[in-house]
Amino acid sequence: MSNANIGAMQAHNIICQLKGGYDKVGGTKVEYKNFQRDRNCYIGDSDANLFVRKMNNQKLYIPNFSFEYNSDGGLLKYAFWADDTAKHNFQEFGDIVSFDATYRTNKYCMVYVPFTGIDNHKSCVTLGAGILDSEDAEAFKWSLEAFLKSFGKQPKLVVTDQCPAIKQALREIFKESRHRFCM
Repeated sequence: MSNANIGAMQAHNIICQLKGGYDKVGGTKVEYKNFQRDRNCYIGDSDANLFVRKMNNQKLYIPNFSFEYNSDGGLLKYAFWADDTAKHNFQEFGDIVSFDATYRTNKYCMVYVPFTGIDNHKSCVTLGAGILDSEDAEAFKWSLEAFLKSFGKQPKLVVTDQCPAIKQALREIFKESRHRFCM
């Protein structure tokens, strides 16, 4: 059930319903939670390796899939990926790109960085995505260079928040693009 994003408590309740009672399950809610905790700890050290392996497999089997990553001492620092649909979206709707970083809301404390455009129906389309270990100019420069390597050209206009690190990275990497702030 964890593969379906069902937590330990709900999984225990579902099994109880399926088996016909708590006494027929063979484990308590606490044991289910402990199993999930232990499983996460076991996988924890290799999550980055699993991610990189999966993305590299995508490069092998999916045409026009781009994946770049950078690691330091075995720790994943940066990653960027874009598939064929994202590249097609960039060709069609990549004149204006929004580039923003989310807060560290995941258990790995990594920053998610989506590159987004607007299609003809005024809907958001994903042009690429990345994860970064920090929100400094070096990380943003790496991400923009990976974007440029994947797409081969710069957008005409980039819209960002007022982050000084993003401003510096854009000035150095996307020299042909205009930069505007989102208000």
